[in-house]
Parts: sequence; structure tokens; C-alpha cells
Amino acid sequence: MLLVIGLTGLASSGKGTVSDYLVKKYNFVKLVFSDVVREEAERRNLLKDKTYEEQKFVLSKLGETLRKESGRWDILALKLVERIKSKNLERVVVDGFRAVEEVSLFKKNFENFYLVFVDADEKLRFLRRKLEDPTTSIENLISRDKRDTEELGLGKVIEMADFKIYNDKQGFEYLQKKVDNLMKKIIG
Repeated sequence: MLLVIGLTGLASSGKGTVSDYLVKKYNFVKLVFSDVVREEAERRNLLKDKTYEEQKFVLSKLGETLRKESGRWDILALKLVERIKSKNLERVVVDGFRAVEEVSLFKKNFENFYLVFVDADEKLRFLRRKLEDPTTSIENLISRDKRDTEELGLGKVIEMADFKIYNDKQGFEYLQKKVDNLMKKIIG
């Protein structure tokens, strides 16, 4: 039976690290919400000459635009559901749930779906973000957090999580153990 794990959390909380570990150790196929948006942004030529932080902002805004244009808050999830169903997969990890409608669509389509909230301290997330984009500021991160949780509904998505992983300062090996423990709960 197909196992689908969805990841949600604030920017730079470690969702990508968790999904990469699931791919490496547990043979998951990784899909990312932002990849769907990035493909459309590239079709529209919106990312040229943008810094990392500017690209993130453009992608976030384009995600909102796609939702408004289609009239569906779950349009990105719908595209991912179609991709998953078109392939014969056993394990899929989907990174980047941001809207309640996205979670609901996955729950409706996949009997064996679990949503995992990856959390981390704001200061630690900022340090991680700074490594990706030295031009970013704590104000940018706080502004994005507020927009994601309040305007886009990420706060409600977090409340829907079946599991929570706190990705703190104890390092990658400790995070791997947390993911291993989660997998024991999910697959036995």
C-alpha cells in the first residue's frame, strides 16, 4: 500500500533535511510543492536575476496567484496528487504543505497519509536561512512567518499534523534518530 508522508513547517525548519533522509534511508520519492510553482515561474520567466530570498518571495506570491487564478486553494496539491497517482510508487514524501485544503485533498486521496510538522527555533532557522542567502534579515524571516501562518493558513495546517519533529540544535544525527523513531511508529 502506498505510504505518503507530508511535511509542513516554517521556513528553514528542516523539512528538506527530513525529506532527504527519508529518500536516502527509507527509499521515498520526494516531491516538493515549490517545485510545481518553480516550474510555472520559469515558464513565466519570473526568477531571472533574483537573489535566493527574492526567488522565495516570487515563488510564494506566484503560489497565491495560481490559487486565485484557478479558484482552488488546493491547486498545487491537485497537481502533486496527479503526479503521484500517475506513477506506481510505494513511498512518497511531499514537502511544503501550506494550506488546509492541500492537507484535506491528500487525506481524501491517500488512505495511508501522515502529516508531520517540522519545527525549529526562530534564531536557528534564521542562521540556516542566512547560510542559503547572506542578504536575508531576521525581519524578512519574521514577515514571511507571519504571512505564511496568518494569511496563507499555515498555522491551521500545523494544528492538523499527526506528528511533530523538533529539529533543534542537537545536530543531524539526533534529527535522524527522531525520523527513525517516527518511521517505527508509522511502519512498525
